[in-house]
Amino acid sequence: MNTMQLIKLKNLVGNEAYLTAKTLNTTNIDCNETKDAIHGESDDTKFNKYDTNFLIDYIIKTHHAFAKTNTITIYNLIQKVAYRHSHEHNELKRFNEVAFFFFQDLLNQVLREELNLFPYLRQTIREINYNNKNDNAAFQSLKEKIQLQKTEHKKSFNYLNIFREITNNYEIPLDACNHYKSLFEKMKELEYDLTLHFYLEDNILFRNAIADDEK
Repeated sequence: MNTMQLIKLKNLVGNEAYLTAKTLNTTNIDCNETKDAIHGESDDTKFNKYDTNFLIDYIIKTHHAFAKTNTITIYNLIQKVAYRHSHEHNELKRFNEVAFFFFQDLLNQVLREELNLFPYLRQTIREINYNNKNDNAAFQSLKEKIQLQKTEHKKSFNYLNIFREITNNYEIPLDACNHYKSLFEKMKELEYDLTLHFYLEDNILFRNAIADDEK
């Protein structure tokens, strides 16, 4: 299954049902609270020196590429693990269901950023720099788009919390095969990368873009 096939898979039940469930109301993984866990890579001083275009290119080439590649790898692993172990570990059925919707949402987020938000952000900043003034209507539109994307990031963190709840913080069962172990390791790697990814967007790229608009 490739990226576009996963994106286009038809929902069998409402995606929002997972996000309004009681178990999803509390976000334990939070972009702003995990800065220290990301070590020097998330250092504001390092990334603040780069302009908007560089940051966007960096995010696309590193974090978007990581998400596109690893969601497919992880989804295929989930199918193998669920097929082999779901009789003994019933929670894998829910893990599989939640993963389907999460990966679909995540890949659509990435596409919306690359096709809509990022080009709009580039254009807005370019016009501000060229005209040496901001456009209130464009500024308001940009703020709204950014706020919508931040909301999507919170939804993703909610999904990540559900995965940890389902798996008891990725505790590997005694009868786990190598695919099972690899699945949990790759999920933790994805969580780590998304935390850095969303931090760079919410707290550096978007913050700096708004600051440029307000000059």
